[in-house]
Amino acid sequence: MSKSGRQRNLTAKQNNDEITFNATITCKENLAECFRIFTDPTKTTNQIAKRYRRQGPTPRYREITIYMDGACINNGKENTQCRSGIWFNHDSPRNLAIRIPGNDQLNQVGELAAVVTVTAATAPYQPMKIITDSKYVIEGLTTNLNTWEDDRWINIKNDKLFKKAAHLPRL
Repeated sequence: MSKSGRQRNLTAKQNNDEITFNATITCKENLAECFRIFTDPTKTTNQIAKRYRRQGPTPRYREITIYMDGACINNGKENTQCRSGIWFNHDSPRNLAIRIPGNDQLNQVGELAAVVTVTAATAPYQPMKIITDSKYVIEGLTTNLNTWEDDRWINIKNDKLFKKAAHLPRL
């Protein structure tokens, strides 16, 4: 916090005004000590907080297997065209062929777009087995996901699609 910010807080404290939170205060011990929660001590309660629970039975779904692949004509060139294919089973109305819009026309984008499309269109509790040949997607959503989230997605290619693919099943 700057000198002027500290001075404003000292003046505010003397006048019993609002004090600005100092974001520069850090702690390297326990993570819980890094957070400050400002509450009114006169409005505390000993009542235990209740967690929301879904009413009724949790629906049970059979696991579905979904095959998907991304493809790119002229990958990495100026006239690139990216597409995805999603296959559930023979004659399924959910089988899709997707044309990827926008400027990011890469094979990896097609692979990730297929995962996002399937996850968004599937019930939240539906167990899915996704079959893909994309090592990029598999490692991104399993091996690397926690590290990328911890590192705030800095310098991760296709981070918006990875975030969406990782977030949708958690809803």
